Amino acid sequence: MPDLYPSMTALKAATVQGLDWDIYTVDNNHEVLISAIHGGGIEIGTSELNTLTRELGGYDSFIFEALRTLNNAELHVTSVNYDEPTMVSMVTDAKYHVALHGASGDTAVINVGGLDIALRNTIWSELTARGFNAQIAPFDIIGEQPDNVSNRTKNAGCCQLEISTKQRQDFFLNGDWSRSKRSDRGNWTSTLYSFAQAIVAGVEKIRNRYPQDRYTTYLMNFNNNLNFGGNDDLSVRNVGDRLVHLRLSLADGVPSVIYRKGSEYVANLESDASGIKVWFKNIPSNTVPFMEFMLVSSEGFKTISGTYANYQYMRQYNSNFLLIGMKEWSNVNTHISMASIASGVAEIKIHL
Repeated sequence: MPDLYPSMTALKAATVQGLDWDIYTVDNNHEVLISAIHGGGIEIGTSELNTLTRELGGYDSFIFEALRTLNNAELHVTSVNYDEPTMVSMVTDAKYHVALHGASGDTAVINVGGLDIALRNTIWSELTARGFNAQIAPFDIIGEQPDNVSNRTKNAGCCQLEISTKQRQDFFLNGDWSRSKRSDRGNWTSTLYSFAQAIVAGVEKIRNRYPQDRYTTYLMNFNNNLNFGGNDDLSVRNVGDRLVHLRLSLADGVPSVIYRKGSEYVANLESDASGIKVWFKNIPSNTVPFMEFMLVSSEGFKTISGTYANYQYMRQYNSNFLLIGMKEWSNVNTHISMASIASGVAEIKIHL
């Protein structure tokens, strides 16, 4: 169903603040923003999750609260058209942003998206560790558009969580999310608290990592092992560093792999709808991989349809696998599977 209003500017001109809706913000001068731009009666439960997450982390907060008794869905303005000035100001001032949204569905599931890949994957892992059913978001709600207001941070990305109806109902006792019940914290369940804790844990892991440590490890290797090619110094090894270095050749979607190093850490390599999935073995839990990807064939990765997979990135990862996302360009939403690559050769390094 299309939005009634094409922008927040149009919505404000046709409605009454304090009667139809209101905006609540908390500015702690923090680098992390938690937002619920469809809060209140639009995507119920996102306001309460926002409030609790902000309190636990001490973060900044933006909530657009729909106040009507009926027809709150009319107050929904999609993220790419969200020109509300306070929200725009807060998100562009933030370094990290967790955008809370509601999705339909009678199964408890969290659809994870946004352009801050590291943040979204870390929060994804924290949610999964607490027993939540988190998955990569479908194309239409993945939130990877650069003009999505949630991605307009200093890092040019966010973690967008599209939370199903059932999952949000589980935030409240007996699934009763009427306004009187959800405004009473006595009706907030342990599920809501666990969810908020997962977000905070994921955010803090990202904030406390050494800035650009992955790149620094490679560029400032004091053992003088600076050659990306096939001359890795096998006699020198950083403590705790495991390196997979492989040459991947593709012909009509069929891979041929030559391992230069680290074959003992790879269980399988397979095609995925989003790109290439590398399954690991013999890797400690909580290991975080880092990938370096270099196309070495003259045409790069050419698809069967004649386009090119020019952009590769770490789409999803944990200690069990790395999903290498492939697109024609970084700012498009359509991914390219390994099976659709007609020809191409790449050198891939994965630090574990």
